[in-house]
Amino acid sequence: MKKSLLVFVFLSMAIFAIAQTVFITKTGSKYYSDGCRYLSRSCIPISLSDARSEGYEPCSVCYPPTYVYKRHVTHKKKRHAVYKRYHHKSVKKTL
Repeated sequence: MKKSLLVFVFLSMAIFAIAQTVFITKTGSKYYSDGCRYLSRSCIPISLSDARSEGYEPCSVCYPPTYVYKRHVTHKKKRHAVYKRYHHKSVKKTL
């Protein structure tokens, strides 16, 4: 059980990392997703956040990702306290 969960987490993180990679050209001012018809032979892989910070704009044909996904990590104690509070209210309502 733990092994399969661990494999799932690693695979999902790998897919997450691939989804944030876009491509630029040497002379262009746009970034592209993999397989765009306007992507020339001089494709350079770059992270989406770097492409956006360097001033590249998304291609209007292939619609590459425009949002940089960030993981939001909450403190465990705070999340646990919120769960306890919610659970307490739901138990109170059912009684």
